Amino acid sequence: MADVIVADGGINGLTAALAIARQRHRVLVLEREDSFGELETGIRLSTETLHALDRLDVGETVRELAVRISELRLLEGATGVSLAVVPGTGDDGPHPLSCPSTVVRRTELLGVLLARCRDNPHVRLRAGARVVRYEQSADRVTAVLENGERYSCDALVGAGGSCSPVHRQVTGAEQRPSHNTFYHSLLPSEKLPAAQRDSVLTVWASPGWQLMACPAGQGRFEISAHCLKESAETVEGVPVDTEQVLRECPDAAESVRRLLRLGEDWRMRIPCRSSPVDRWTDHRVVLTGDTDRPTLPFAAQNAGHRALEDAVHLGDLMDCDAADFPQVFRAYAEHRRQVAARARTWAAHAVFAEDRGYRVSDLYGVFG
Repeated sequence: MADVIVADGGINGLTAALAIARQRHRVLVLEREDSFGELETGIRLSTETLHALDRLDVGETVRELAVRISELRLLEGATGVSLAVVPGTGDDGPHPLSCPSTVVRRTELLGVLLARCRDNPHVRLRAGARVVRYEQSADRVTAVLENGERYSCDALVGAGGSCSPVHRQVTGAEQRPSHNTFYHSLLPSEKLPAAQRDSVLTVWASPGWQLMACPAGQGRFEISAHCLKESAETVEGVPVDTEQVLRECPDAAESVRRLLRLGEDWRMRIPCRSSPVDRWTDHRVVLTGDTDRPTLPFAAQNAGHRALEDAVHLGDLMDCDAADFPQVFRAYAEHRRQVAARARTWAAHAVFAEDRGYRVSDLYGVFG
């Protein structure tokens, strides 16, 4: 039994905490905010991710809250012309553009993981504890909080994403606002026309923007617009009006504009991005979560659920003594390196096409 700290209490951090606690290690989750919370958006889960959550004894509960996706429909954003239909078979296939099988709201998934952590005698939770740096010796690592408090442990898991201090210290990567701006709206399903209330994930794509719409469970429907543009700062959950979202999709087909006008309580998010990294471990410190996933249109639809699978995989590898953690973390980093390489290959195709005014049908030829 070892002492492990997980820096960040989002869904990735809580998943890692439960996976590590399965090995009977003592886990302390330090959440930087004053309470545990997530964005009120959907996350698409693959069959493999649900199987991973089964091993944490939360898979069945998540399935009860989730909506099964029957198919993915791809349309050209400016014309509304159908490009492809992908059955929701639950088999993700070999690349990041496959159709995930279910959708669940991030807040509900967080609630399930939180409840399981609180019931687990090996997991402790603390909010309002922002880790700003770490120090380590040959056999111990110390997490230093913003208020000067120090926690000594056998291993530190950074799960706070590519803008977190732990990520910056491990990788040394430059951090700056992403080229991607996201707008999210969650509305009651009854606001939609009856024909759009089915269990379909619909994607409209055009140079510079992408729109996704799908059920989010519990009688709610999510609309998410993703736009490419330069930004001066990161933002999280800032309220915006519908007209701003419409301006981001200037060539949208009238059917898309009608859907956008149905949105309510729009929230804007501009995430942090860092330079591509191949280093995810520093002796007794390891990174997990979505820190290496490209946040680009067409190449990152499955980033969220693959990050959860990584967290469970990390827990599996930590079935060992504390003395073996550095070696285990190196093996985990090699696994992530292979996964990240595949994701970046697809991201590179997306960037190449965006820079040249691609035809969406060419980029999505893999669907055909």
